[in-house]
Amino acid sequence: MFDKVQFSNKSANMDHWQQRFPTHVKDVATMCQQLAEKRMLDPSIKGTFHWSGNEQMTKYEMACVIADDFNLKSSHLRPITDSPVIGAQRPHNAQLDCSKLETLGIGQRMPFRIGIKESLWPFLIDKRWRQTVFH
Repeated sequence: MFDKVQFSNKSANMDHWQQRFPTHVKDVATMCQQLAEKRMLDPSIKGTFHWSGNEQMTKYEMACVIADDFNLKSSHLRPITDSPVIGAQRPHNAQLDCSKLETLGIGQRMPFRIGIKESLWPFLIDKRWRQTVFH
């Protein structure tokens, strides 16, 4: 997706139908550690647990946030609002029920804008932006 945002010389179709909840890997790692620590104190904690971010976005919306955060153009991004007809069928809303972990007081959620900048800045092609923001 980052390549499609960075290379603004040709239009890029982006899904604007499926609702996603982007989740930073650091949040998943923290949740796993917290769950393991709680389980060591209370062996009755078991079952299936879900964790995800709580910001609802389509791929198109994520791409627009990325463009905005890295000061890139987004006019070449084209939102596709139709349900996908190829590939595996996906739900319109992919939200997970995180209530079991939340009830246990487990988890953290990094805002998408912060996590995406942290994750993608090393892959930015225009190094001038990286030098002014991170050095």
